[in-house]
Amino acid sequence: MLLMGVKRELGLAQIPVDVITPDILFKIKSVLSFNKVFDHAFWCACLTAFFGLLRPGNVTAASTFDPNKDLRRTDLLLCSWGYLLSLRYSKTVQFREKEITVCLPRIDNPLCPAKAFDTSLDRTTSADPLGPLFIVDNSTCLTYRGFSSKLHEVLSFAGVPNSNIKGHSFRRGCATWLHRIGIPKDTIKAIGYWSSEAVMRYIDTDFSHKVHTMTAFGESFTNP
Repeated sequence: MLLMGVKRELGLAQIPVDVITPDILFKIKSVLSFNKVFDHAFWCACLTAFFGLLRPGNVTAASTFDPNKDLRRTDLLLCSWGYLLSLRYSKTVQFREKEITVCLPRIDNPLCPAKAFDTSLDRTTSADPLGPLFIVDNSTCLTYRGFSSKLHEVLSFAGVPNSNIKGHSFRRGCATWLHRIGIPKDTIKAIGYWSSEAVMRYIDTDFSHKVHTMTAFGESFTNP
């Protein structure tokens, strides 16, 4: 009863992270130094998380590289349309019961994930194929802490208010953008590998879309 009273008083509402948008990705890219291996790896990880609707733990190592869980170079396959990335382990896939595949297309846009990987892989050709996919220094892999710290740093340099932008903002941002351009919820759910209706908690409906919808709703009335 005490817990129920506390919940009633304080509420159970969760404050979701802010979304990463294509505009913010452009700003992130503008402040990166692509002559640095770390910045290249970070940029590839950002695009992978966004295009793949992935959690930050999917693209980074917890601390040291674990070849049984973390992304390896051999998990990335070059295709005619871009790259296919295979994830063997995630929050919802812990016993290799299935494999999650991520499409990283080749597009005519500065945010092209395939072009980013082209350059990154070319600069690390001597790396171990069974080693980490995102190399930040010699054979050192990109960690969760390193990714989060770099994200905070580049957002600050880019002048983006980032008080509530976290690693999870990429997954939520892509889901929101797909919804905004008219992709059906079931398709978003399938791409993001949601097994429940939790996907709706990730979609941040644009306020202007709400206004447009309700205006159209009102205009549908007929005068008596």
